[in-house]
Formats: sequence, C-alpha cells, structure tokens
Amino acid sequence: MDTETKNILTSKTFWVNALTVVVVFLNRSEQVVDPTLIEPLALVVLPFVNILLRAVTNKPVRIRKVK
Repeated sequence: MDTETKNILTSKTFWVNALTVVVVFLNRSEQVVDPTLIEPLALVVLPFVNILLRAVTNKPVRIRKVK
C-alpha cells in the first residue's frame, strides 16, 4: 500500500470546501447573491464536486507533518 501523503493545503477538495464556506458566510452579510439561490446550490452541487474530486484523488492528506 502506498503510504505517501500530501499536505492538506495542496488538496483541491480542501480548498473547494473552504471557499464554499467563505462565500456562503460572506454572502450572508453582503448579500451579493440571493441566499435562496446560493445556499441550496451549495447544498446540492458541493457534494457532487466532492465526489468528483475524491474520484481523481490518488493520495491521502495529512494535517500535521509526519515524523
């Protein structure tokens, strides 16, 4: 089994999810996009994006440096 890992900051899945959280929270105060559009979109589309990204993933991520 391949035990090579990558830093979580190089993970596309991590950044897509982090960006989604930031956009949804910023939108709640700024109202750039109608919340009745963006929040259900995030709830419906984001899981499929995560599934797609997991399908193309070939290394597990690590949060801390392995000694």
